[in-house]
Amino acid sequence: MTQTPTEPRVYVPEPMTTKTADATTYRLTRGFASSSSSSSSSRPLVVRCVGWLVHTRDWVSRRRYELAPVAGTSTLSLLGWWQEGIGPTLSYGALAGVAATAAVLGLKHKNAPVTQAAAGLTVALGDIATATAFGPGPESATAWALTTGLTYWIYGPWLTAQRNARMKLNIDTVKAKGALPNALGLEAADPGLIGASPEETALRRAIHALTGAAPQDVMAFHRNEHGWSAIVAMPPGKTTAPAAIIARRVQLAANLGMPGKLTLAQGPADNQLVVKLSTVDALAGTLPLTETGVTTCREPVLLGADEDGKPVHLTLMYRHTLIAGASDWGKSGIVNLIIKRLNRCLDADLYGIDMKPGAPELGPWEPVMAAPVAKTPEQARALLMWIRSECDRRGEILAELTRKRMAEGKGPVRKWVPGVHGKAIFVFCDELGELVRQDPELAALYESLLAIARFLAIHFVSATQQPSRKVFGGSTDARGNYANRLSTRAGESGHAPFVFGAGCQTKGWRPETLDLPGKFMLQTPELTEPKVYRAEYVSDLDIADDVGFYYSEKADTEQQPAITDEPWVEQFAPLRFPNGDHVQPGQWPDLWEQFQALGSATKKELAAACGISRDTATRAIEEWEKHGVAGRRDGRSTRYYANDPKEHQ
Repeated sequence: MTQTPTEPRVYVPEPMTTKTADATTYRLTRGFASSSSSSSSSRPLVVRCVGWLVHTRDWVSRRRYELAPVAGTSTLSLLGWWQEGIGPTLSYGALAGVAATAAVLGLKHKNAPVTQAAAGLTVALGDIATATAFGPGPESATAWALTTGLTYWIYGPWLTAQRNARMKLNIDTVKAKGALPNALGLEAADPGLIGASPEETALRRAIHALTGAAPQDVMAFHRNEHGWSAIVAMPPGKTTAPAAIIARRVQLAANLGMPGKLTLAQGPADNQLVVKLSTVDALAGTLPLTETGVTTCREPVLLGADEDGKPVHLTLMYRHTLIAGASDWGKSGIVNLIIKRLNRCLDADLYGIDMKPGAPELGPWEPVMAAPVAKTPEQARALLMWIRSECDRRGEILAELTRKRMAEGKGPVRKWVPGVHGKAIFVFCDELGELVRQDPELAALYESLLAIARFLAIHFVSATQQPSRKVFGGSTDARGNYANRLSTRAGESGHAPFVFGAGCQTKGWRPETLDLPGKFMLQTPELTEPKVYRAEYVSDLDIADDVGFYYSEKADTEQQPAITDEPWVEQFAPLRFPNGDHVQPGQWPDLWEQFQALGSATKKELAAACGISRDTATRAIEEWEKHGVAGRRDGRSTRYYANDPKEHQ
């Protein structure tokens, strides 16, 4: 078979449209060389038109946002020309008048959205009415130009602001992508603003809208049936500090745009923010009173529960407790709850000060207290003076025990331990502010006791409606002596710092936001984060279960102590000697209680049973002998009896 030889490829010069005499170009041909005399100007007209249309389309596509107003007004003018006539002119003119009236009314009533929408509609309808009245011509063109200019005057700044915001968002996103790879969400195209869930995404974007910065990280995201919570790590910056965000909680909630109650608090680290959104109020229902079975004040008392249903306990030993809150928001209910818990304790004595007329809050508990409730400034002063002398007595006992233990090579005794050295004392004061107002000099005594009484197991539980510097000592701030600080709803936001300390509101301590009686915020050495709790409800029937017996007819039939003419202050020690005398504070009432439990004892036995020195036991018995305590020889020792020795024969 004969094969046709392949024609070689050769390059031949091809003239160009613009060239010099010696300039040539070359094109590839098959089989032969030929010279081309065509140029770009000789291309078909259709090809050039198509290219122009493509370029125009691309340009319009890139400038679509800038051309939107002119396109809109041009469309309105074209529609007006199409409907040219007197009828459409009157119709559009009437509608323009209605829109103008609406704009005036919106301006009068300061309704910006209505005013802006009605003004824009008036301009658009005016443009159409002009086009329908005059048709294509200078009048319609003038109206179109005015309408277009007005539109750009309003639209231009808005478009510029949107583009600037978008550019800033892109810059922040790039920064987040480069420096914070952990901040990436599900979409790498939008790092730092897309989370692993819709809630996290909404939170990231809300914080970015508020601060202009993307969060570094969202940690510990947790969802339950009551809502969700998370810990957000923020980048450095003045506006991104957790305290600054907490102060703008309302705006953040609006940015978030999700139903529920938003709560903000300072996180474990300085740059961390705790965010919690509660869609269901878990504390809306009343918490019934529960019986704990605790019979010692050395155990914390159960107050209630938090928003997650976890119980909250309050340690009372060696701590003073401040309870603040506005009237009728559950402050007295919490005081009643603590009293009811302590009333079950065998190693605690309760005392009360209630300066309201008739003592409505603490008065019902008077039968279970160690002494009558102080209802006047004089009685309050007598009680506080007795507490001061009791501090001295207990201090002497601890000093004696320390000397004994040191002689034995043991360590000192630094605290009064209930059940070991004697009972703990709890002094409840309802409305501390009223006490100070009626007797300003008591503020200094009260403050002194707050400072020295704790290690002696003497505790104060103070309730007040309006905490202030004057209530806590005037020139000094005795609030620092309260390790436990509790507040129900506060009457004003300015009250929070007097309870929880300066700067507490920026950390989330806002008791003025509590919305139901019995809800409270609690700050203790163990509970340092702002959380909302609700106390168990103590009803009047619950109080009657503890004290109703003392008011019943049965109580009147039982043998009662004889009524004496002794001063009111002497009734603080209900214990009596065999001759009927009251046991006074300086006569070792705690030792007397233990001696009564023994029935009889020698000095050595008393010292061993009470953990005191032989010298202290001797001095106590010598004092008691003056009030009817008798002794009999028992071998080489003398046995002393707490009552008539004949009863032991």
